[in-house]
Amino acid sequence: MRKKAFGLVTLLLFLGLAGALAAQQLPWELKIRVFNGHKELKFEDFKGKVLLINFFATYCPPCQVELLEFSDLYRKFKPEGLEIISFMVDRGGERVLPHIIHSKNIKYYVAIADEAVLSAFKWPDILPTTFLVDQNGRIVKKFVGYAGKKVLEEEILNLLKQNDTQT
Repeated sequence: MRKKAFGLVTLLLFLGLAGALAAQQLPWELKIRVFNGHKELKFEDFKGKVLLINFFATYCPPCQVELLEFSDLYRKFKPEGLEIISFMVDRGGERVLPHIIHSKNIKYYVAIADEAVLSAFKWPDILPTTFLVDQNGRIVKKFVGYAGKKVLEEEILNLLKQNDTQT
């Protein structure tokens, strides 16, 4: 009996967490100051696009690997509707961020994660943390830790295909 109850509780917790994640909507009006391009954007500027949102730090080796892998994904899928925003969580990141963007030849958006952004994404405390957002602004996947280029590529392709079948 206890085993069945535990299984039921586990299933309900899983469904509740999955539902909460699936129901989470991007905060469209939230402002983002990007470093490459030196402009201010809002999440609503990405409506209709598949969006990969990543949180990283300079002291995180897997984060540095992902930044390079994101460049490959961006080149491959930007023409199909992918956008990427990587948010740096380091304190004082404004000093080193331009160097990172230049040295890694990053073409996608990079910004500093301010309190509003961190709060909107529930303060990711394990890095890297990556979110995939569909064309309607729904957060559909969350990866805590290094996700891997192959896994992200498959997930991005699935989201882009969903849009093709809906149009």
